Amino acid sequence: MRPILRWLAIVLASAILFAGDGSAQSPTIASKKPVFAGACKACPWGILAQVTTDALKFYGYDTQICWTCATSVGPRQVADKTKPVPRVISESTLPDPTVIPSYYMEPPPDAAPDFGATSESNLIAAWNGTGDYAKDNKQRRNYRVLAVVRTSTYILAAASKKSGITNLRQIEGRKQPTWIEVGNDTDLIFNYYGINPESLKAKGGGVIRSIVGGTREHRATADVFIGTGLMANTPEQGWWNEASQLNDLVFLDFEEPLLAKLVQEPGYERASVPLGLLRGVDRRIPTVMRPNHFIYTRDDSPDDFAYAVAKSLDEHRQLFQTQLEPWYYDPQTVAVSKTIPLHPGALKYYRERGYIK
Repeated sequence: MRPILRWLAIVLASAILFAGDGSAQSPTIASKKPVFAGACKACPWGILAQVTTDALKFYGYDTQICWTCATSVGPRQVADKTKPVPRVISESTLPDPTVIPSYYMEPPPDAAPDFGATSESNLIAAWNGTGDYAKDNKQRRNYRVLAVVRTSTYILAAASKKSGITNLRQIEGRKQPTWIEVGNDTDLIFNYYGINPESLKAKGGGVIRSIVGGTREHRATADVFIGTGLMANTPEQGWWNEASQLNDLVFLDFEEPLLAKLVQEPGYERASVPLGLLRGVDRRIPTVMRPNHFIYTRDDSPDDFAYAVAKSLDEHRQLFQTQLEPWYYDPQTVAVSKTIPLHPGALKYYRERGYIK
């Protein structure tokens, strides 16, 4: 072989082997067995993992799902190309084995995730190195969005009728013990209303973490309930079903200045809790929701793979309609990401479809 031809062959081989940022192309994507960082099988991001897996089957992909890559774990593993490790959740050590049943999990694949699902607010925090990611002392700017899908996850607050609480401002002034069951997205609410967990503890009360503590009967006896909720028995939101059925709840209004503050946070929008969403919701309640969730990858993922993900989710959007949690594929918002760029391969597909110009 002539030297110039040999040189061209080496360059061509390198172009195939290496992605645009100089790192080796993912062998799992190359073999059409990409790894998806999801969450437990009945968790919101686990549901998106299953939908994506089912959609990609039509294009010859055998996606491997990590059912333990939840919370802030998945975005770290995708960005840093780190393998997931098994999470040991022993039913014998949980106060209530129904919180996260063992059949919601499986051992993770032995490979770093190539793409995943998470909320807009969570991925922006990883992008900027804020929130839970602040302790990593770095920003992760190699994310690229493949699709934006929506759900209705409202921020709710309620009090048991027997507690007599009709406003969250009454909590700090109570002399008797106050127990608060909390889910996601409560820090800003606690800060706004001056709710101090240590002060609650000093008065004989405290905070119950909905996803990990106590039996459902115990959790439902709390005085106050705060967190994100919707009508779905996911580990993150199913406790609202328990509490509203096992306790007589009075749903509370948030003050307007707090709502104005919350809507400034990345990923939040104004919303109204629908009448009848849960037992005790007797009116439409002004609130905010966290609607946007991202299916995302790294910037070194091949364009054809990103194109296939975008195309498969669009062409098989009916898969979203048959899931535990209500998910919505909207062509008007599927390619709208204000902070994190879309992957060029996905962008190409959405332009072809006329979803963006």
